[in-house]
Amino acid sequence: MKLIEVNPDDLVVMSELSRSGSAKQFEERLRASIEEIGLAEPLKVAALPEGGHLVVDGTMRLRAIKAIREVNPAALTSVPAYVVDFERRFEIRYQTDIYQDLLPSQLAELVEYLHKSENVRKVDIARYIGVSPPTLRNYTGLWRLIERGGLFARIVDLMDVEVIPSSNPYAWLRLSPIGVWIAIQQHFSNGMAADEWIEQTIQEVRRGKSIRYPIKFVENVTSNLDPECYREDAEARTVKRDLGLRRGTKHKAKVAADSATALKNVRRVHRETTDPVLKGAAKSLETYLR
Repeated sequence: MKLIEVNPDDLVVMSELSRSGSAKQFEERLRASIEEIGLAEPLKVAALPEGGHLVVDGTMRLRAIKAIREVNPAALTSVPAYVVDFERRFEIRYQTDIYQDLLPSQLAELVEYLHKSENVRKVDIARYIGVSPPTLRNYTGLWRLIERGGLFARIVDLMDVEVIPSSNPYAWLRLSPIGVWIAIQQHFSNGMAADEWIEQTIQEVRRGKSIRYPIKFVENVTSNLDPECYREDAEARTVKRDLGLRRGTKHKAKVAADSATALKNVRRVHRETTDPVLKGAAKSLETYLR
């Protein structure tokens, strides 16, 4: 990557490439570090088609730099930055630790944005943020809950604060609006109005109270409601479930076959190479694959 010097005031920030937020204490330490020793880690930027540069990685550092310049405009008039390929901006950004920083709802929005607005294939999005294709499908499910609005969207709010697991949004998507309401009223809120219970629960969690329902409980609740609580009849739900199980079995079989092939090749490298470094690496990888 080419290293250049750029004026921080000329850099463009895109919300989809920015972190969701950070602790105030961390940002203060970051600012103090940059004030004392300068920018130790260059930003990553991409040349924009219309001119200028987009920040691909380093928006927090840029915020710290701009805060310093507000007090002292003569400071940090240029900063080092690596220039990366504009077409790979999402891949480069999301190969960092942003996946751990985003809430389920934010990841769902990100996946939808990349797929629909940037025409990125979902298999590539999964690779960018370091998740499996089945996990990525969960974010598609979360987005569908958000789009339905009402109590469906409020379920995602509960997922964001980890009251309800986000690992199976389809447990909720199969329900009708009345089904979601009944599930909450009968099994979660102890009779309190659903919206009121959700808001109260979120506030309690934000104040430090631990309230969590395991995924098995959620799946059991949403699987055993009266027929009018579902969007489709029992036969249609069974067909979809069976198709999902078949897809999962095929995926596992492919992973096992790929691992077996990789293990065979690694063993061949370990057996045939005379390079001690390569031999050691092959041995370590063989242990991992086993």
